[in-house]
Amino acid sequence: MPALVERLAHAKAHACPAKRQPIIAADTLVELDGQPLGQPDDLSEAAEMLLALSGKWHRVLTGVCVRLGGHCLHDTAITRVHFRKLCRHEIDVYLAHNEVLDKAGAYAIQQGAAAFIDGLDGPLDNVIGLPTTCTLRLLKKIRQGQTP
Repeated sequence: MPALVERLAHAKAHACPAKRQPIIAADTLVELDGQPLGQPDDLSEAAEMLLALSGKWHRVLTGVCVRLGGHCLHDTAITRVHFRKLCRHEIDVYLAHNEVLDKAGAYAIQQGAAAFIDGLDGPLDNVIGLPTTCTLRLLKKIRQGQTP
């Protein structure tokens, strides 16, 4: 799965014309039992995803790509997340009050889903959006000319 999110971030970074400033691109997936959960197509699929995550550990993987001119660096941040057991009513309430169709795994920790989480192993900012430590490390390396 890390190779997949890195490949997606790489493609996004190369979709932009080369500039003198670094281009940062990222892509996030939720992985449950080895299967990727991307963005749900509709609220029904979102509810299915949240039910599947209920009471289980899953991984949030974000591939980050930093491009400067013809040079690229990439890496993946991984965070393990455990959802407590959820009931259908709280999933329905969450989906009624939050925009989830553009969220991998159908949830955003910063939009109420923090209440679902009772375990976290890894960087929180990865689950929120962009893993800043990973991104800053890549930016520093590429600016210092440390490319593969």
